[in-house]
Amino acid sequence: MNTVRGARIAVAAAVVAVGTLGPRAARACGVSSADGVYACSLQEHDEETRPRWLAGASAIYTSTAILFSGDLRANQTRGAVVASLAYQPTRRWTLQAAAGGVFGGRLSTPTGDHDFSPGATAAVGTAWRAVEGSRPFVVLTSTLSGSFASTRLDGVGPSTGYQAFDLRLGGLVGVTIAQVLRPYAVARVFGGPVFWRYRGAAVTGGDAHHYQLGAGLTVVIAGRVSLFAEGIPLGERSLAGGAALTF
Repeated sequence: MNTVRGARIAVAAAVVAVGTLGPRAARACGVSSADGVYACSLQEHDEETRPRWLAGASAIYTSTAILFSGDLRANQTRGAVVASLAYQPTRRWTLQAAAGGVFGGRLSTPTGDHDFSPGATAAVGTAWRAVEGSRPFVVLTSTLSGSFASTRLDGVGPSTGYQAFDLRLGGLVGVTIAQVLRPYAVARVFGGPVFWRYRGAAVTGGDAHHYQLGAGLTVVIAGRVSLFAEGIPLGERSLAGGAALTF
């Protein structure tokens, strides 16, 4: 009980401390993606005073189908928690890196469910603000990611390695409302190999859907802090949410 109470006090103190940082102008924009990396389009600022760094954390859940060699189709669900850091050398370009853990999920095949063990994921990417000072804002993104885990048949079988790699290109279009709300639409296309072993044989696969179509919302609070959520109902389905801080 004392541990839980202490954690709550620490979180509250962190929120208060963040709220005291810097000017009150709205400066944060977080956009999550299924691979854990989010793009950010900062508002216009003088080059000398604008914030250049963005740190964030996000939780992501995905659901899709993987098509493997040998006519094998597996339904996949996965969850991940990712921390990311982005640097904006100019007002239009953002460079990003992210790393985190993969937790839970499974591959459902004709022979049973293969549960994922905890694993790791990492990504690097870029974002480009296509039209400076535009309304609506337009951001183009690219992300290269990889994830590494293992599976067990029904959670008790022998461990089997699972590696997935992904190159993702996307774009988002949104508007800023009262310097606080930023709803946006997002579209992504992607592709990359998946390596696994099924019934003792090596198989290679890829996502049955090579696209995502959805929408999201960023809410700016405490000046440089933003909360964001995104839902993807079409293509590779996903839900994501998290927080970001610019400095």
